[in-house]
Amino acid sequence: AQIEPAKLGDIADGNRSVPVHRIDMIDADSAKIRPGDQPLMPFSTKNTCDPCHSYATINQGLHFNSLDETVPAGRPGEPWIRVDYATATQIPVSYRAWKGTWRPSAVNLTHMSFLDHFGRHLPGGGPGEAGAQDPPELIMRWLISGDLEINCMSCHAGHPEHDQSEYAAQVMRQNYRWAATASSEFAQVHGTAKSLPDYYDIYSGGVGDDPQSPPPSVEYDNGIFNSQNKVFYDLVRDIPDQRCYFCHSAKYNSQSKSERWHFEEDVHLKSGIRCVDCHRHGLDHKMVRGYEGEAEELKDPHAIALTCEGCHLPAEDDNSYIAGRLGAPVPVHKGLPVIHFEKMSCTACHSGPVPEEWAMPVKTSRSHALGVHGAPKDSNAAPYIVAPVFAQAGDGKIYPQKMIYPAFWARLVGDELDLIDPRIIQPLAMQIIQSDTLTDSLNIDRLSRGVWPRFSEKQVVTLFHEIAQLDSNDKRMPVYVTGGKVFFAADSAHLDSKTHPLAEPYKWPFAHAVRPASQSLGAKSCNDCHSLDAPFQFGKIKIHTALDLKEPLTRSMLGFQMDDVLYPRLFALSFLVRPWLKLFLGACLVVLLIIISVFILKGADRLLKIVGTKKW
Repeated sequence: AQIEPAKLGDIADGNRSVPVHRIDMIDADSAKIRPGDQPLMPFSTKNTCDPCHSYATINQGLHFNSLDETVPAGRPGEPWIRVDYATATQIPVSYRAWKGTWRPSAVNLTHMSFLDHFGRHLPGGGPGEAGAQDPPELIMRWLISGDLEINCMSCHAGHPEHDQSEYAAQVMRQNYRWAATASSEFAQVHGTAKSLPDYYDIYSGGVGDDPQSPPPSVEYDNGIFNSQNKVFYDLVRDIPDQRCYFCHSAKYNSQSKSERWHFEEDVHLKSGIRCVDCHRHGLDHKMVRGYEGEAEELKDPHAIALTCEGCHLPAEDDNSYIAGRLGAPVPVHKGLPVIHFEKMSCTACHSGPVPEEWAMPVKTSRSHALGVHGAPKDSNAAPYIVAPVFAQAGDGKIYPQKMIYPAFWARLVGDELDLIDPRIIQPLAMQIIQSDTLTDSLNIDRLSRGVWPRFSEKQVVTLFHEIAQLDSNDKRMPVYVTGGKVFFAADSAHLDSKTHPLAEPYKWPFAHAVRPASQSLGAKSCNDCHSLDAPFQFGKIKIHTALDLKEPLTRSMLGFQMDDVLYPRLFALSFLVRPWLKLFLGACLVVLLIIISVFILKGADRLLKIVGTKKW
């Protein structure tokens, strides 16, 4: 393939200042936008930025390359979670080959429906530009909505009026080609493409079938155009943390802490280090995630320096990085047995909120639409994620992880589970919910808050019967997967269950917020982790389910760390008697010293007597 020559913006001359971006605005048809054009079109980031920056190269970056199957999946990360409140469904979804996630196509998501669910926190590219891969019946919809191009300003906008929540709103209206324009500080977008008929022509204007839902239109601030009709884009090279937070925030629902200020903030950020100081990339936008082993995946040894060890510990070969990079303290870990470094990651002791007796429910930006106007604010809103869960990862080490149990309706034959689209189950579930006058109002209220309804065993069995009636020729058994089990009808009113690999939870390690050494686990004593009530090993995990079961579903933290659960308990019991054991050993040592001293004195006395009686 012919190599694209380097472009103006891709040739670094060493100057660290930010170039002034006073440039032409170009639309998706490669036409220059002028203030008097009719109709006014949104600018295209691809055509506006590509003259100086290789859009094709940027499209290979971490945030945009999820559809490229040649790119290594890397360590499991946060998935997209398909949620349906009425059917109590939550399914981890990813285009990347992370074990435990489902491909979007496997849960009946086209690229357009994927954007309907998750495009609010997608900075464009990837599925946003893959409309040609969707079924033919969606082609006309893509022609109206346009591509959701990479929105460079999602990260690089320096103006305080840049509105990423407005970008999310435009994506949910299927105003893909207008989304980046609407998020900028110098334009407003009205109308919605989602309500337009397939035959609508965006260039001819006019109204759609519904006068109450006008087609998308752009209104620019005329003051942004200079005499040459060029526009100033307020862009920065070093990304502010606020831009990262929109997609990468987390809210923990602690039993003892209710306010944000009750939680400690990341020590690195409070020290003035920015997200991009560690999560770096070049012009290719292949951002470093910062986990062990990533350097080998990226085939770039410089990535080693952007791990915990890379900043804080010296390299064995003393070539790739040095201890104390950028003033990072070099840990001593005095008295800590070596086995801790073999079995645990740095983040196990230093990252996340201080663990409590129960793993905490957590809401994340991407899973709960944090930062998007109108998203459910209820602390119990689905999907149901818990953290920190101290569990083994793929490399055998224990990491603090976020965890979600999948929940979905399916048909079972043998060991094969065939997922049923939640849209098929939804009317059946609503019919059952509304037919029960005792729980109707409570469940409807739950749904309005984004909270799962509660299903009795009898209701679930009834729903199984309704599913079976959808296709009398389908003899596969209807089941509901939730809480790590597959539930099926035992009789007309009760459920039975069994385990299944697809019911197992999906976990992904996290590293923030980082606590200093004085607040790390083990800083006070070994009891931080090894006492019988230490959350690190003996913490409990409540498994959320819509089933109204007699006994709640729970798991122990220890079950995610090792198969042998007896030894850690016995080891923890030893800490109860260790103070007395130390006193006993001390007393034994004193007695032993006394005995030795007595024998030494007796020996000396005997020796003196022998010397005294000997004739010289």
